[in-house]
Amino acid sequence: MIRRSRLPRLLLGLLSVLSAPAAHAQGTFRIGYSAEAERRAPLTVTYTATFPAGHTARWSFGDGGAAQGAQVTHTYYRPGTFTLVATLVDAQGREVSRAETPIEVRSGGPERADLTVLHAPGSVRIGAAGSVLYHPEPPRVLLDGREVGPGPLPLTAGPHVAQAQATGSAGQRLERRLTLNAAPFQTSAAFDSEVLRLTNRARAQGWNCATLRPGGPALPPLLPHPALDLAAQGQSAAMALYGYFDHTSALDGSSPLRRVQTAGLNPASVAENIAAGQTTPAEAVDGWLRSPGHCRNIMGNFTLIGLSYVTRPGSPYTRYWTQVFARP
Repeated sequence: MIRRSRLPRLLLGLLSVLSAPAAHAQGTFRIGYSAEAERRAPLTVTYTATFPAGHTARWSFGDGGAAQGAQVTHTYYRPGTFTLVATLVDAQGREVSRAETPIEVRSGGPERADLTVLHAPGSVRIGAAGSVLYHPEPPRVLLDGREVGPGPLPLTAGPHVAQAQATGSAGQRLERRLTLNAAPFQTSAAFDSEVLRLTNRARAQGWNCATLRPGGPALPPLLPHPALDLAAQGQSAAMALYGYFDHTSALDGSSPLRRVQTAGLNPASVAENIAAGQTTPAEAVDGWLRSPGHCRNIMGNFTLIGLSYVTRPGSPYTRYWTQVFARP
């Protein structure tokens, strides 16, 4: 059994292209931004500017925040429409050019505390990705009643209680509580390496997702990334431990993107292939390559990959395979 998920994540924009007056600068003042496509609060936006040497950009975000530099990141915690103002200033601090644009931030829904859990052999990582809070104070994360960081946290076999606790913008108490069922499972670095080799071989051969055979343009190899390996392992392990087969976790409701963020990476785009029951890396990769949607992930515009094979006898499919693709 195989399933494929693709999550285009970034909304890209070019705010303006303004020519700087010749008396002050040579060249142009270009402003761009990127943010999650859904634009839901809390929304983090990365702004970038290119400008002539000897100048800099000043930013007013429209919600009282401000910054300076060629690349800045700002989080809008509340929904609304905000006017971004970017100003090009010269070495004497004089305004040379100016650009502005409305930034729409949609409601993320009711405020909530949430959890994302990544199991590993004998340990776990727990984060608050998925929480919606309209203020900058993050939730507290607890394991068995003790406040913890993201991990990895040692985890003995048996049940454990994870909690996220937060205070909403109106002072209300918010909490999410999960029971974790830690149990042994096995991984295989050799299988992960072989999946990587077969995946990159298909890219080098120019595997054609329409004809399902080599013959398209060759693509560069995907590079393994430890954070994506953690996200992939969290997905394979959760499917084995909690008896489901889906991109949405039956344990915590997390998406591939949430798992990657909890592992410590915040990429521009994410995709995930999963499979269950296949006995060898060749069988798993061949199944993905012969499924057009999964094939498009393998042959997609990604540069990084994470991999995880997990086996747990007694679980519904025994063997679970995950590929996580990302582009910074």
